[in-house]
Amino acid sequence: MSSFKDVVGHKNIIQYIENAVKTDKVSHAYILNGEKGSGKRLLANLFAMSLQCQNRDEDGDACGKCQSCKQAASNNQPDIIRVTHEKPNTISIDDIREQINNDIVIKPYSSKYKIYIVPDADMMSVQAQNALLKTIEEPPAYAVILLLTENAEILLPTIRSRCVMLKLRNIKDQLIKKYLMEQMEIPDYKADVCVAFAQGNMGRAIMLATSEHFNEIKEEAVHLLREINDMDVDALEAAVKRVVSYKMNITDYLDVISVWYRDVLIYKATKNVDQVVFSDQLRFIKDRASKSSYEGIENILDGIEKAKARLKANVNFELTMELLLLTIKETDRMTKVIGVRFRTAGKIYYFSPGKFEIKQGDHVIVETARGVEYGKVVIGTRKVKDQEVIQPLKSVIRIATEQDQKTEEKNREKEKEAFQICLEKIRKHGLEMKLIDAEYTFDNNKVLFYFTADGRIDFRELVKDLAAVFRIRIELRQIGVRDETKIRGGIGICGRPLCCHTYLSEFAAVSIKMAKEQNLSLNPTKISGVCGRLMCCLTNEEETYEELNSQLPSVGDTVTTSDGLTGTVHSLSVLRKLVKVVVNLENDEKEIREYQAEELKFRPRKRKAKVSKEEMRKLAELEKGEGASRLDDK
Repeated sequence: MSSFKDVVGHKNIIQYIENAVKTDKVSHAYILNGEKGSGKRLLANLFAMSLQCQNRDEDGDACGKCQSCKQAASNNQPDIIRVTHEKPNTISIDDIREQINNDIVIKPYSSKYKIYIVPDADMMSVQAQNALLKTIEEPPAYAVILLLTENAEILLPTIRSRCVMLKLRNIKDQLIKKYLMEQMEIPDYKADVCVAFAQGNMGRAIMLATSEHFNEIKEEAVHLLREINDMDVDALEAAVKRVVSYKMNITDYLDVISVWYRDVLIYKATKNVDQVVFSDQLRFIKDRASKSSYEGIENILDGIEKAKARLKANVNFELTMELLLLTIKETDRMTKVIGVRFRTAGKIYYFSPGKFEIKQGDHVIVETARGVEYGKVVIGTRKVKDQEVIQPLKSVIRIATEQDQKTEEKNREKEKEAFQICLEKIRKHGLEMKLIDAEYTFDNNKVLFYFTADGRIDFRELVKDLAAVFRIRIELRQIGVRDETKIRGGIGICGRPLCCHTYLSEFAAVSIKMAKEQNLSLNPTKISGVCGRLMCCLTNEEETYEELNSQLPSVGDTVTTSDGLTGTVHSLSVLRKLVKVVVNLENDEKEIREYQAEELKFRPRKRKAKVSKEEMRKLAELEKGEGASRLDDK
């Protein structure tokens, strides 16, 4: 490559350099900033060659044929000096003094300029930078210094301010692919992979296209991703040890994993294979997309970035990779489940569908802690994270048949008879208990009786009596008033069927402070439900009221209005965000005016609903907790 015409991309920088050379308006110091492989050295060499060319083109480009150009192309031009350093990660003050400061006073040997190219200039120590600063501030007229950096921010601000900054941007993927295919004769599918990993970096794309080692890294990483879900602990440790052999190329290894999951994400979202980089792994990409959630893929991509950051911070290599692989394995592990309910608005339990194709609305026969049960599928077949499932996950025995449905209907009829028998036995034994419901298990292995009572009941004799009648297992279960209402149902003060009986699978945690926050009357008849406890629906609007109240003043607060008056808050309309203020007028007169909250200036603060001890004493029974529901023990 002998001229700017052969460079792919960086048109703005090339145009700037050519204009500078053509008009002879060359600065004494430049910073070429860009990531490794972005083309900094190439542009610096071409810049230097153009400046020293003895027969430049009209546009400022080097001819490539003169003595100076031939010398520059072979790195033998005496007035183009490339600064080197002995220490691998540091350019010392001695390197700068010997190779630049002491040499720059010697006039050019055969050219107009004396050019110093400093690769890895961000490795200069602070002392070296300060030594170079003096030269940049007072350079000879013929001197040009080119500093090549991956991170210009490391350089001293005083150096950056005295240099022309040339930032190398990423090259368009189409241009890189075209170059690889036309100039290097790389096959289309391989060029796509190289472009994806290069991320706009031409140098890296060329390196990847010509590197056999990269192909080895890619194959190893892809193999790991295909097998990782089936790996046990030993296999995972062995995989980590294999990764150690790629320690020097770990960025490439992690990028392979990143692009793999990018493909999974793209296919999952679009079902389009045209944008998939690993087209030769399409079957595995599709399989992983079907098993992975969007959240899971996001967690894995975040894990990759965290691993890169940890490795940059010199965290233990094996530990970092082990954490990453565990993240991939655990996050990506999904279990196929269905959600089943055994009563209206009851708790949802997960079961494995097994070999059955089960849809929402189907009825199934499953085994629970109580025995074989008949339930309704309320969540169709879906995949959830392993950690969301309580193990062991039991499988569906079968999809319910017409005969199973008849058996279930027969059990419902038997429950009515069992309820009446139990009532008679309770009266016979003179027990202070209120029978609520009777329930047969599907296999008729057990009958449960639910009851309420003010205290503990000695029902041992009752159980013996019932067992003699039914000749199956008997269970009497004491429940609370909220469970009673859930079973029986009813109409709330809103005129609608009770939430707990229709859709609320679990009881919400409700407190008096919620009613206070919503400015409701603390009259027990106004805020209690059919069960005699606080209405569950108080939780529905709690978050909204908390948000709105945080934007409003409190009653009694002093505020300043939009018309420049001061006053005291008289009352609030929370939902409309209206505030009535007693404002102070001239001549000590007062007037009540209404304002939008946005028209007032006040000191915002977190509102905390306060309930007095006396109020709590009077309302204690409403807030009484009963623990978890005793209806569900599947």
